Amino acid sequence: MSKLGNVKVRKNTGALIGTRRQINLIEGANVTLTIADDPTTDEVNVTVAAAAAGGTIVVRKNSGADVGTQPRLNFIEGANITLTVVDDAVDSEVDITIAGPAAAESVWLDQFFPAVDPDTHKGAYAAVTLTDGIDVPVYQTFMIPDDITTITNAVVIVIPGGTGNLRWQCDTAAATCDENFETHTDAIGATVTAVITDEFECIDISDALTDATSGDIVGIQFIRTASNVADTVGADVYYIGILIQGVV
Repeated sequence: MSKLGNVKVRKNTGALIGTRRQINLIEGANVTLTIADDPTTDEVNVTVAAAAAGGTIVVRKNSGADVGTQPRLNFIEGANITLTVVDDAVDSEVDITIAGPAAAESVWLDQFFPAVDPDTHKGAYAAVTLTDGIDVPVYQTFMIPDDITTITNAVVIVIPGGTGNLRWQCDTAAATCDENFETHTDAIGATVTAVITDEFECIDISDALTDATSGDIVGIQFIRTASNVADTVGADVYYIGILIQGVV
């Protein structure tokens, strides 16, 4: 057969692959050929279209079924969410920062309960006398306000008549309506706290109220055990009341 009009074919300027009168163009993976005879220009137009390069990503939610398989992901900001997307050429990645709403600030409530049946006063403050040298109990009952969801601090406030170590202990009970009056009980054993004359001293009794919650009626017995030698105040101490602090 005559080789006049044959076409020589090679690839990438390499060696001759073949010499034929016609060429067969075959669509490979991710390639589409559009071929049209163009008699006007005496040629055949071949359009080669390639699909976008790159792999695909399989996406699922909460380790569940596959949601989709696509070559890219589109992150959409939902309610109260902010997305910050930065192309990081140094690490060859895209950095995505997902931020939620700022945490709500806690609202604090202080509630003071004055001494019940005061027998004296210290300056202008009504008080119950915790006499030096003997063990004197003080009883106080109050309800934790419904507004307080969590008790964060509870202190007994006293004004000491002298400087030294105050020895004390505390017992508590807590319950609400239709419960046994001692549903929750707790105690702090003998404890020594350093005090200074005429200063407001706030003695922490929070550990005796760990089970008490909003709406509970709380009973407290606070005892100064001044008969013990570990109590070195050497003077009367004046019980003013109880302060509780909590989160609303």
